[in-house]
Amino acid sequence: MEQYLKRYGQEGKQRLIQAVQSGYFELTGGYFHMAELLDYRNLSHSLDYASDFIKENGLTPVDVAVSCDVNGFSWGFADALYEHGIRFLSTNINTHHGGAPFRKPLIPFWWESPKGEKLLVWNGLTYHRANCLGLLPDVAPGGNPGIPGMKWIDEPYVKIENSDFAYSRLREMVQVLKDGGYPYDFVPLMGSGLCTDNSPVGDAHCDLIAEFNEKHSGEIEVQTVTMKEFFQYLTGQGLEFPTYSADWNDWWTDGVLSTPNETRLFRNAQRTEALVCKLDPQMSVVTPAEHEAIQNTLITYAEHTWGHSHSLECPYNLLVTQLDLRKAKLAIDADVMASTALDKVSRALGEGEFATWRPWIYHVINPHPFEKKDVVYLPSDFWEDIHFSRQGFRVVDEAGNVLPSQRTFTMRGSMIACTVRLKPQEKKVLRLVFDPELPEEHPAVNQAVTQPGTFENASYEIQYGPDGITSVRCKATGEELLDPNAPGLGAPVYQIFPGASRWDAAGFGYSKRVKPQMEIHHPELLSFTLVERGPVFTHLKAVYRIQGAVEAATHFYLYEGLPKIQITAEISKELVRDPEGMYICLPFQAEEGTWFLDKAGAFFRPGEQLPLGCYDYYAVNRGLVLAGARTGLAISTLDSPLVTINGLKLWDYTTRADTQGPVYSWLCNNKWETNFRTQCAGYLESRYVIELLPNLSQAKDGLHALESNEHDLLVVRS
Repeated sequence: MEQYLKRYGQEGKQRLIQAVQSGYFELTGGYFHMAELLDYRNLSHSLDYASDFIKENGLTPVDVAVSCDVNGFSWGFADALYEHGIRFLSTNINTHHGGAPFRKPLIPFWWESPKGEKLLVWNGLTYHRANCLGLLPDVAPGGNPGIPGMKWIDEPYVKIENSDFAYSRLREMVQVLKDGGYPYDFVPLMGSGLCTDNSPVGDAHCDLIAEFNEKHSGEIEVQTVTMKEFFQYLTGQGLEFPTYSADWNDWWTDGVLSTPNETRLFRNAQRTEALVCKLDPQMSVVTPAEHEAIQNTLITYAEHTWGHSHSLECPYNLLVTQLDLRKAKLAIDADVMASTALDKVSRALGEGEFATWRPWIYHVINPHPFEKKDVVYLPSDFWEDIHFSRQGFRVVDEAGNVLPSQRTFTMRGSMIACTVRLKPQEKKVLRLVFDPELPEEHPAVNQAVTQPGTFENASYEIQYGPDGITSVRCKATGEELLDPNAPGLGAPVYQIFPGASRWDAAGFGYSKRVKPQMEIHHPELLSFTLVERGPVFTHLKAVYRIQGAVEAATHFYLYEGLPKIQITAEISKELVRDPEGMYICLPFQAEEGTWFLDKAGAFFRPGEQLPLGCYDYYAVNRGLVLAGARTGLAISTLDSPLVTINGLKLWDYTTRADTQGPVYSWLCNNKWETNFRTQCAGYLESRYVIELLPNLSQAKDGLHALESNEHDLLVVRS
């Protein structure tokens, strides 16, 4: 639509509007077929494009959305659709590497949203089935027709010159459906001008269908209809359909992990743009047009395909490289624009010029509508290190209070960590004051841990030693939160399918799936080090040897004044061609503990999903919450959106969801043989914030921690 309007301008726009008004062309309410990456705000915004076009041009409001290829949507998408006037959703799922709910097509149902609204869904056959059945001229693909029970065709393509092939195939399909207990006397079939994705339109099928009906309408009749007409027909039959109030988890979102660093940039850009909205809600600094540019780039990155269809067979090819890097550029562009927007807001909030001398004055801003206590980091640059020589410092707030502080070294300088509490949207000024009467601070320790050690604050007690962190105990309840039978906290876990055929596991067109032989490798802990210890935090570091990586390390930041643990995993990933994946284990448990997932516009327990959907893994928005009888915790997954619970389940196609067990954060994979990057080698970092919630009365109360930890307190220097 957008490309057509750009190319043909006002004249083309008028022709399009006239065609829609005629009733023979139809606009539907969607934009892209997307992976589950967008937060609710951006997911909902993706529906504005069609809605705005319709309003601006006086067209009849759209109440139908169509989705092809992707295997599912966040439960909250149902609310976004309903709020945009959509009442009907047609899906044409491609079961390759995934599947449809119910594990079969042609099942209509009411999809009830988290807010209690209902959409009527037709869970249809895969798209292009009208082409495969010979209802469009030129050629029909052979092989697997993608309709369960129908015979395969030996030829790769069949030349379509009349309606005879269509009659033979439709007659077979009708018999297969009847034998399988299909209850209706109609079935919608989707077709394209050519049997290819992103097909041009055509009208040559009209003559072929007319010929078909002239010969066979007494037995089988074919009609061309808009989706609106189809749903009017469906609702006019007086049929009863089941209702499901459930998430529709997408198998296909795992492909985003073929580009872990780009997806990390995307998530950072999405969070940053949302932070700018919190800091500048009236959009007086960053304009609506600038926000729109960022949002549209984020939405485009979230479109579900990542590259060329021959990405596995031809990874050296220029076109494959072009598509791969152009996809990456979307994440890069979004991150640049979002960071630039934050720079503008930071300047408005007190950030000074980059100058030869800058005052040691920092503005700390709480972007949240609630009070927040957190550790902030006050930056200094390497040329300012001389100020810290032979003297100490203190951090002082506007009331003259001295805050506990700790100097920690970072890239090209150091930062002063201190703990501060701010009221909702409060802005506080902190000053760094040097004092020769205070001793120079030396926070770094860098000592190998050879004996058992303890870290303890008001919220938790951690036991560690040469074997790493062995215990995390909630002090308020006395409960041990680490599963002793799982891999260690923050440990990498590697999965590989040596010599495996991705096609065998994919199950194209409802064909049989054959899971390849799998190996799971656990790490060897090479060293465990106390890196630094001070009045604000303690830093521990584990170094591992793990198959599939050149090196691996996990950093643990334990805070004196907060009920939080931050974990940063670092992996130098090797290039491997066989299907593989790398994970980080977060082995938390609680008495009667149940995991809950935060997705775009929805919060639910695994298993509260459409029957026989994807239970193997989940894409989360901000993270997960563990709700136990006495203790809870929230895990914010800042960089890597996918998780699997109680084991690695790629290609398992399990029929039961796990609500308990260790969580594995999925960092990367190369499991697809088409459309996605086929290697995920390189330097990877993934960060997690774990907050203990000993007084968690309801699982939903954990959303507050996820919201709070999504955005740090902002620090800008005068």
